[in-house]
Amino acid sequence: MLVNPVVTPLTEEKFDNYEGCLSVPNIRGIVPRFARVRVTGLDRHGKPFEREAAGFTAGTFQHELDHLDATIFVDRVVDTKSLTTWTEFERHHMAPFFERAK
Repeated sequence: MLVNPVVTPLTEEKFDNYEGCLSVPNIRGIVPRFARVRVTGLDRHGKPFEREAAGFTAGTFQHELDHLDATIFVDRVVDTKSLTTWTEFERHHMAPFFERAK
């Protein structure tokens, strides 16, 4: 849990994150996310929190903090042709996506 979280990009570099969300069941799509970020805020005890994150973890922080601004991943999908069901993602996109992530 974070109170008043702020995400600050630590690089201009972005990566294409194939995201999904419980808010939009069974759909995935490509969202560009910053590759490295700093997350600051307060923890559940009111103590300062600061963490640097990269890759999938950086993407996850950005995704979750978007919800605080009433934004879901489909609002950030650049190319709607990347939208796919989970089944089709597994069949056609999962292996290449994870290979690129390595």
